[in-house]
Amino acid sequence: MRHYLEILRPFNGIMSAIAVLIGALIAGGTIGTTVYLGMLSVFLISGAGMVLNDYYDVEIDRTNKPNRPIPSGKIKLQTALAYSVVLFVIGIGITYFINMETAITAIIASALLIGYAARLKKTMLMGNVVVSAMVALTFIYGGMIFNNWIILLPVALLAFLSNMAREIYKTIDDALGDQKYQVNSVAIRLGVVHARLLANIFTISAVIFSFLPYFLGI
Repeated sequence: MRHYLEILRPFNGIMSAIAVLIGALIAGGTIGTTVYLGMLSVFLISGAGMVLNDYYDVEIDRTNKPNRPIPSGKIKLQTALAYSVVLFVIGIGITYFINMETAITAIIASALLIGYAARLKKTMLMGNVVVSAMVALTFIYGGMIFNNWIILLPVALLAFLSNMAREIYKTIDDALGDQKYQVNSVAIRLGVVHARLLANIFTISAVIFSFLPYFLGI
């Protein structure tokens, strides 16, 4: 059972759920059932994306992260796929009890996560943009619960910029396996030095724009 929790990357899911909570509070909402449902749906959809990502990356992970549940044989490949589908369905289904706006967003986010795992991850920069957009969207999603998401755009921008840096740094860390399996990542395409420079630019941009919510009175 522990392996089924581990493959979800629960820490990432909890961070996403907290982002929803922060978004809801900034939007002027009060903590209640709808917020908890929103946090749960994001946690499950995030976990589904993680599982699906491991499903498609099993060969790469045999080189980069052999101890993960699928490459180590703790979870079978087809079981992981079924697990991901169930998580997506439940995560989207929960939004039925929130509102139509969150339901549509959950469906679009799930489609993007599926596209990322299946194809976009191997496309230079595009996969990084999708993941970072998903991180930014968690804050906006919190505002959608109370139909007040415009105010979250500056916060979402900061989340996008900082996560873009993180995603590019990760391509450097995964360069060995990515090169072996011909993944067209930033680190492979531009080289480690230029990839690190690009990541640093995103980091510095996030720091510079971090003053924006303050000046806007958020």
